[in-house]
Amino acid sequence: MIFAAKDLIFLVFLALVALAVPALRRRDWPRLVAVGASLVLSFALGLVAATVHAEPRPFTAYPHLHRLVQHAAGQSFPSDHATAAFAVALAVGVFLSRRAGVVLFVAALLIGFSRVYDGIHYPGDILGSLAVSVVGVGIVAIVAGRLLGPVVDLERPIARTGRAA
Repeated sequence: MIFAAKDLIFLVFLALVALAVPALRRRDWPRLVAVGASLVLSFALGLVAATVHAEPRPFTAYPHLHRLVQHAAGQSFPSDHATAAFAVALAVGVFLSRRAGVVLFVAALLIGFSRVYDGIHYPGDILGSLAVSVVGVGIVAIVAGRLLGPVVDLERPIARTGRAA
């Protein structure tokens, strides 16, 4: 649980880079821009959510709570780690590879669960992270579909071979 709470996010981003390389080699800018925009918008929505709902971390509200991971006190809602992991998973699933998106979504769930298990977040923080990521990626998917529909079929993600599926 400690690894999942602290370090699994790095593997999620490493997977994103590995999945983006074929699109980069093919100069598939619409998909790459859509992934990047999804991440930026999801993070921005997370910042907005944090200002709307200020919440201290569980270990500051309950000082006797046993923590497995040391973390600075501060804003708990939404979880930045979970927001990043869910946004990557959803963006990959929508714009690059559904199969890889599912695997990354499972990793995001594990990250979220471990952040709660380790005493860093409440379950609602993780659900909030999922919500802002769904909204962020959803907005980009709608806009990208409307703007790029005739140019790129965003319903058909990149296959493992790097060609359109």
